[in-house]
Formats: sequence, C-alpha cells, structure tokens
Amino acid sequence: MKKSHYTVRDFVLDKHFQSWVLEPNKEKDKYWHSWMEQNPEHHEIIAEARETILLLGFTNNPEANDALVEVWKKVRQDTAAPMVSNKRPFSSSFYYKAAAVFIGALMLAGYLLYLQLDTRVYASAYGEIREITLPDGSEVTLNGNSKLRLSGDWQSSSDREVFLEGEAFFDIRHIKDQGEARKFTVYTNELEVEVLGTTFNVTSRHEETEVVLNTGKVRLYIPQNSDTAEVLMIPGDLVSFDKVRGNTVIHRTEKPDLQSSWKDNQLIFEGTPLIEISQILRDTYGLEIQFPNDSVKRKKFRGTFLANDIDILKEALTQTYNVKIVENN
Repeated sequence: MKKSHYTVRDFVLDKHFQSWVLEPNKEKDKYWHSWMEQNPEHHEIIAEARETILLLGFTNNPEANDALVEVWKKVRQDTAAPMVSNKRPFSSSFYYKAAAVFIGALMLAGYLLYLQLDTRVYASAYGEIREITLPDGSEVTLNGNSKLRLSGDWQSSSDREVFLEGEAFFDIRHIKDQGEARKFTVYTNELEVEVLGTTFNVTSRHEETEVVLNTGKVRLYIPQNSDTAEVLMIPGDLVSFDKVRGNTVIHRTEKPDLQSSWKDNQLIFEGTPLIEISQILRDTYGLEIQFPNDSVKRKKFRGTFLANDIDILKEALTQTYNVKIVENN
C-alpha cells in the first residue's frame, strides 16, 4: 500500500491486510509492524479497520468476505450519501421500491451499528502481548494469537461478560451495585468462569481450557454429561478441562505466577517437557518444532527467556536438542 493518505475502507478492502488480521504469521507481522512504525499517524485507522474485519465476521473464504464487503460498502454509501433531487417524474411503484431499499439499508446500517456498539473485539497477532483496559476499569493482558470479545453495553446495572479464544491474564475490578457484587464472567468454548474480584490466567486452545488462580476466588461451571459441575478455586489452584475426553484435572501449584510469566515479558521453564514448549511456540508464535525422534519430545528444559524476542530460545533449543524450528503454515 503506497499512498499519502489512507482510510479505514482502504485497509478493510486490502486482501493482504485481511490475511494478516485473520491468519497472522511472522512474515505478515514483520511487514505490518514495520509499516506502522513508518506510518505512526495511521495507528488508530489500522486498529479500527482490524476490529471492523473481526466484527463483520470475515473468514478464510474470499467469496464470503467479498459479499460482506459489498454489504458494508453499501451501508456506508447509503448512510453517508446526501439526498439528490431529480427532475424526472417517477411512478408510484418506483417510490415504493426506493423506499423499501432505503428502509432496508437503514435497518442493515442500524444492525451493524448495534453490533459495533454492543460488541467489542480485541485481538493479538502471533508473538504480540496486548494490554487492554475494559470499560469497568478491569485490566486484561492478551497473549499472542488470542482474541477477546465483550458482550453487552457494560452499563452500571449490567453483568460483565467476555468471550476468550487463546490466552489472557485478568485483573478484575470488584464492583458493587446496590450492595451486590456485579457479576463478571469469562466464557471459553469449554467452560464458564465466574469471577469474584481476582487475578487469574485462562488458556483456551484445542478444545481444552486451563485456569490458574493467583489471587481471590473464581467459580468454574464445567459441563459434565447432561449436568454442570461447579468448582470453587482458591489461590494456587490449577484446573484443566479437556472437552473431547471430558476430563477435569485439579491440582495445586506452588508458583501460579509461572503460568502467567509471559505477561511480564518472560518465558520461564522449570523442567518443562519439550512437547509442551512445542505447543506454546505453535499456539502463541506460529512456530513448529520438528523433532528428530519421539524420545526428544519427553526431554525437559530449564531457562528464562524474553517473550517478545524468542530468537535466543530458538537457538538454545536447536543447539541443545538438534531440533528444527520452522513457521507453522
């Protein structure tokens, strides 16, 4: 993209930009981060275009995306264009048809506006750590390749609900409304986390959710066949739920901060099996470890590395275990 001035429309219609938002990888991240460094005045426009693509529900299907773009363009034109007079007489049927099209466009525009007002989407690229302040003052840190969606208008009397894909650390503000604590709920594809004013880490990937509680209390609602099991967590608890197997594992961890060390720009491994490190690199950074044999996967690794610059980690793994690390296509 080479112009002196850009609009949200320019980015929403750009296939390369769409690809970066929907399927980020190291090469695309490098290009767009470099572009934004060279064009800092367009940061807000980029953010708005990115969230527009997510709000409109773009997918990896180009034809479906083109249809969404046409609707979006139509709504923008119909709602922004002024009324133009025309001296040529029209039949009454034309006026009915024109009114129907205009009303339909207004309804669609209103619906899209409602989505934008009622839903907010925050997303992070591979390897990006993004800090978010929610409307209630709660703080959320998104790990790489993650998405957080807010539901509802978050007014003083409403419940606070968010939907997570990926990994995030939550520092929830405790709020009372007429003497009652306002409910805060984190939904993943696997379970529901009800927060009682606390700090905790949630990872939701591959139909498995892991919750580690740092401070306060949370209550989990875990589906069990036709029923729902409740688990009340206390600091130091780690709960893992596998949706496919239907297994729930609960155990204590002496160092819950290790699970969320990434938010402080650290990756800390204390005897971590390489197969688990491989999963972290795949999910968060879009990288794949190619093992020379299965026995290497079980070897354990120790060390502390920067989360936003994993070249040293990659070098340590390749030199120590003779593995190859490539981009996950």
